[in-house]
Amino acid sequence: MIVPFAVLLAAVPQPPCAAVPAPSVQFAPGEQLKFKLDLLGADVGTFDVSLERASGSEKDSAELAIRSRAKTSAFVTTNMGRYDAFATSLVGKDLQPVRYKEEVDEGSTHKTVEVRFPASGGKLPISATKDGNPDPIDLDAGPIARDMLTTLYLIRGQVPGRAICADVYAGRKVWRFEGTMVQGEEIDTPLGKFPTLRFDGTATRLDDTNQKRTAHIWVSNDGRRLPLVAIGEVKGKTIRAQLIEASGTAARAAPPAHKAPLSREPPRVGAAIGR
Repeated sequence: MIVPFAVLLAAVPQPPCAAVPAPSVQFAPGEQLKFKLDLLGADVGTFDVSLERASGSEKDSAELAIRSRAKTSAFVTTNMGRYDAFATSLVGKDLQPVRYKEEVDEGSTHKTVEVRFPASGGKLPISATKDGNPDPIDLDAGPIARDMLTTLYLIRGQVPGRAICADVYAGRKVWRFEGTMVQGEEIDTPLGKFPTLRFDGTATRLDDTNQKRTAHIWVSNDGRRLPLVAIGEVKGKTIRAQLIEASGTAARAAPPAHKAPLSREPPRVGAAIGR
């Protein structure tokens, strides 16, 4: 989900990332994706993403809007607390971010964030509130920093063997995200079997380089580049996101020959990557 992640040590300055190559795949407005989130096979929530044309006043600065919603399942909400997040990333050409806005309800706390890109003078222009009150955030970032939603599309469009490096805003922190797309394996998913490409990445927090997270993302090895499965660390736990629905011009249905009925059983961790 769109969620955050020792005493704070002095951060070791890192050189800025080089410009990230534009995606080799063009994603068209109208794509809608729905993911199921699980922890060791237990349902913990959902994550929905859509790619739309910018509307209204958004069109003054952006061409497209990536919108998302992440929320906990009823069980998690009842037993551990509610998490419900809405986010919008306004983007220009080549998926360059212009502005990122987020509203999060975590338990009884309401938080908002607005981040503008690009970073200026080594800092991200950012405003935030907590329960309606100003909540100052000071974040260092390189000149090509971006948000997590545009990063998802950027990763999907990379060619095998090309390394990427980007400073990514996520969870009120900035992370140095580095990784490479490689040839993946054929995997079994709720949408069927797919040959894949796999992105292997590591995220290091810029203000504390001892804080590291790993992530692996499998995308379909075709023109759609569907993000089929993602596995990553969140607050010390391994969360898996599985694509369970895909519609729109940029995400056509899987070929009938590979189509498999949705399983009603919980995901079998270890039996297959995507199932």
